[in-house]
Amino acid sequence: MKEKLIAVLIILLVFLGTTYYLDRITFNRTPKLFATEGTSLIQSISDSKALNNGKWIRSFRAADGVIYLRKHLKSVDGGKTVEPQNAIDVEDINAVPERAVFSKKGMFYALGGRAKLVSPGVYSLDAWRSTDDLKTVRPEKITLNIPEGPAKEPEEGVWYGIYVFRTILELPDGSWLMTMYGNFAEDNLPIHNRNAKEETRFMMRSFVVRSTDQGKTWNYLSSIAVPKSGDPIGEGFVEPAIALLDNGQLLSILRTGHHFPLYASWSADWGKTWSSPVYTGLDRGVDPNLIRLGDGRVALGWGRRYREGWSKITPEGDQFYFKYPGEGDSNLAISEDGGQTWVNHKIARKTGSTYSTIFEVEPNVIFYQVDQWIGRITLKPR
Repeated sequence: MKEKLIAVLIILLVFLGTTYYLDRITFNRTPKLFATEGTSLIQSISDSKALNNGKWIRSFRAADGVIYLRKHLKSVDGGKTVEPQNAIDVEDINAVPERAVFSKKGMFYALGGRAKLVSPGVYSLDAWRSTDDLKTVRPEKITLNIPEGPAKEPEEGVWYGIYVFRTILELPDGSWLMTMYGNFAEDNLPIHNRNAKEETRFMMRSFVVRSTDQGKTWNYLSSIAVPKSGDPIGEGFVEPAIALLDNGQLLSILRTGHHFPLYASWSADWGKTWSSPVYTGLDRGVDPNLIRLGDGRVALGWGRRYREGWSKITPEGDQFYFKYPGEGDSNLAISEDGGQTWVNHKIARKTGSTYSTIFEVEPNVIFYQVDQWIGRITLKPR
């Protein structure tokens, strides 16, 4: 009897130990609805896949629906499965967050990085173009005209200049609109937040540029938001994303620092002018990604690297304690009123950079990629 009891206890201990171990190694690979602010709009979240294909990376969706991922991977079924691909080399396009991609039948275009100074007010950028639906991709140099842009190249190791970020939209008149952020020559507002000083030296602005020749040249159109002394922000207004709403307005969501909220701004004239930035209620946000869903709602993927219950004030600061993949949250917020209000869902934790990319791959189904992790989220119908 005693021997049987010992055997049962041993089996129980092994089972509990295995369960604990499996939970530990899959914790950051299986999204769970950790918390919802408001009534949940999510019907289900798939198990995520860890592709082991990098950090601080992107993905893009081609016109035929194929999703291209870092390390020569692709998904042809909206993220349900992933397979190798060597037909086309798009590694550089997905290599870093500072990228923008436009894709429709017969036209693929991408560009990114920091714009390099050519002459006062004139800059160049590396771009990629395909006119045969990604059978071939050719690199090219494009011209960017920003009369009040920075007059010098950044010092080594200093985050300064102007950067492509996230979105290219085709407007109803056929022109293209792209989001950027950075420093103009006059942008010398100092940063006071300690964490933000690790990111950049001066507060940055977000702005849009316009192209009427399918991305061969881009011209400054307007600034979405420019920081002013005393604003309750850390890094300025950076990492902008935009979406064209059902009512014809443009909505932009902007990062202001790791320890500061996301802000929203609207344009009723296709980006020529913008409303004053409005607090979204989404705190400590990074890397917003906006898409308009087929039913008219707006989806926002965003990250919170230094989350509540973990972030603390110490002499070293949060960045000192961050050890990849960290404790940060990946979030999906849904708006039914054009970005005026949001229902936010924390969908995963321990997701590294928390920099996300989202696509609607089926009606009410969102593909979500953050660093090496991918998954699918099904929303409740509107």
